[in-house]
Amino acid sequence: MSFERHFKLEIPDAVAENINTVGDMAAWLSQELGLVGQHQSAIRLAVWEQLRTVLTVTNSNAASYSDATPLHEVLPDRQHLENCRQHLLSRYGLLMPRLSPVPTTPAVPSLWEKIWGRPLWSPPNWPTQTLAELTDWLVAVNYERLLCLPLASQYEVEQAVIGITSCSSGVEIEEVRLRSSFTNDLGID
Repeated sequence: MSFERHFKLEIPDAVAENINTVGDMAAWLSQELGLVGQHQSAIRLAVWEQLRTVLTVTNSNAASYSDATPLHEVLPDRQHLENCRQHLLSRYGLLMPRLSPVPTTPAVPSLWEKIWGRPLWSPPNWPTQTLAELTDWLVAVNYERLLCLPLASQYEVEQAVIGITSCSSGVEIEEVRLRSSFTNDLGID
């Protein structure tokens, strides 16, 4: 199992049977590593600073950006997205998530929506997310390089679990959340 390899821990069958979500896995691993409640991450701060530096090159008003800045303001089009991707890779060796195309809403509601009055599940519309989420996605996508043992915080465990889940399942990083069910949301057995 990828989690066991990365964290160098054996997950007992009895524990594995009770792990339903990405967050359950991260919580168990954090407990085993003694990192519960430790949320500060020097790695996240470093990636945030690297992202801000790249955005300064690609956007003139990047100095005013904060964690809460919506991505549609930072990456308004595919050209800005590709420029950011290239600069992160060439300057820092950071891979950027693919960021799937913005989903379109079908004109006709699905049978599920007609019965239950809401969509079954839909991935986040990444342009409406913030720089904080992009920073987290960058950490998660680059987990093999950035999040090697020993980890320093529960945040780092969570991002490694999200990265491993995305890599193992083929589900885009922005679609994997701590609340995501391995079976129901991500289709993983």
